[in-house]
Amino acid sequence: MLSAPLVGGPILGAVAVAFGWYAWRLRGVRGRPGGTGLVGIAALLAVVTAAASLVIGLGLPASALSPLTQIAVFGGAVCWATFVIAYTGREGGGRTVLALTLVFPVVGLFGALVRLTPVLPLTESVETVGPVYILLTSVPSAASWGILIGLSLLVVWDSTRYSSFGRSRGLALALVGLSVVGLPLVTSALELADTITIETGTVVSQTVILAALAVAVAVGRPYRSLPIAEAIGRAAIVSNLNDAVAVVDGDARIVDMNRSAEQVFEQSLEEVVREPLSALVDDDLLGPDGLPTESTIPFEGPAGKRYFDVSVSRVRRDGDVDAGYAVALRDVTDERIRGQRLEVLQRVLRHNVRNDMTAVYAMADVVADGGDEEVAERLRETADSLVDVSERARAVEESMCLEPATDATADVGSLASDVAAMLGEQGHDLSVATGGDTEVSRSPKLVASICEHLLSYATGNATGPVAVTVERDGCYVDVTAESDDRLLLEQDATAVTNGGETPLEHANDLDVWAVSWGAERLGGELLADYERGRCVGIRIPVE
Repeated sequence: MLSAPLVGGPILGAVAVAFGWYAWRLRGVRGRPGGTGLVGIAALLAVVTAAASLVIGLGLPASALSPLTQIAVFGGAVCWATFVIAYTGREGGGRTVLALTLVFPVVGLFGALVRLTPVLPLTESVETVGPVYILLTSVPSAASWGILIGLSLLVVWDSTRYSSFGRSRGLALALVGLSVVGLPLVTSALELADTITIETGTVVSQTVILAALAVAVAVGRPYRSLPIAEAIGRAAIVSNLNDAVAVVDGDARIVDMNRSAEQVFEQSLEEVVREPLSALVDDDLLGPDGLPTESTIPFEGPAGKRYFDVSVSRVRRDGDVDAGYAVALRDVTDERIRGQRLEVLQRVLRHNVRNDMTAVYAMADVVADGGDEEVAERLRETADSLVDVSERARAVEESMCLEPATDATADVGSLASDVAAMLGEQGHDLSVATGGDTEVSRSPKLVASICEHLLSYATGNATGPVAVTVERDGCYVDVTAESDDRLLLEQDATAVTNGGETPLEHANDLDVWAVSWGAERLGGELLADYERGRCVGIRIPVE
């Protein structure tokens, strides 16, 4: 029989060693969330199982196994609660609540330890220990069972909520808590029915709990990823955002907002909670449902008038139940002013350049009439150059306003050939070679504009023939211009590599920036031979 000292004792001894090995193996996670509880439950089971192996192996009274089982259940509840609460990120509920929750298991643990001393007999009766003690042992038992079962189910539930967790891992981890409470209950029922002995029940329960722990470590891999990171991260993403975020219910009543929103609106959550959103935003900017109707709204605050881009997102529970809305407001005042400033400066620049160059042309004619044709020609060339720069700036601005996404497709090879033909008519020496399918799901206007900037830049810097190649390379279409001369100027390469310009390091003209910006807007990149500068091109994604 398993209860024989020569069989049950050694088996439990081996199980105790295995528990001890798992406690030693997990010792490195003590500094992780809940790690102390996980190591503690393995160490506790190692000690309890070792004590049970001595009881059975030395032939001591079987009644001594009962308090050992209680120690495993009570102490297991304490360790399991410590693990699950910290592991799933629920410590924010308050350490006081956790401490009060563990009062009954700790009382039960103390009572079970007392039973192993001469103070109380191992085989007690109501007359011996009294009804008060019976009450003090039954309540902690029920509390410990509830903690072990409830928190195990909580782990399973969290595994369905967090994508970084996974159901299989949650189920595997939950086996630890469920086995600690379930196996003693099952074996106790079998012992009362005289189906098995107390010794046999102890061996079976401890062995199965060991198997559950092994599955939890192997399959659950508790610290492969942490649910606490996702639980806290979701809240931190909103609470730590610089953007103002207010959460409203289905009737557009405020239920929460982050610190940034409190600073923007100069009101605390306590002051506006359960109030309509109009307590923060001008009612004229809200629709019949109480939510913002405009994509950008103004707001008068301590820093003056500011403008905010508004984003309204539904807040759902489990993807089905609409709980309300998250209203995010991003301050775009500086961007708005910068955009307006650039628009005005560009308009004034183009207008003034044209007017001034008209005057320069007229003065050049006067100079020529005076007999100094050489000076007149230089004035005309300078004027032509400034007008050309103005036109290039306008062309770059227009191309950057084009949307890259479109339902139409662009045949890069055909567009590049059209641009090459136009430049050929202007006297440039270039050829285009196209290979394979070169269609991409991008705006034909934007692709054509970038090809024009690319080939204009290459032919403008080359002193010899330029060979253009358009070919499919996996998920991309590459357009490259090559020559025996340097196409990518050194100062242009430096500016593009640095991602900006300085008074000492700046690009020679706008075309290289137009190519670089355009490639990024298409979702691709600039291709360049930065060392020798004999090759420059763009890579465009097919999809």
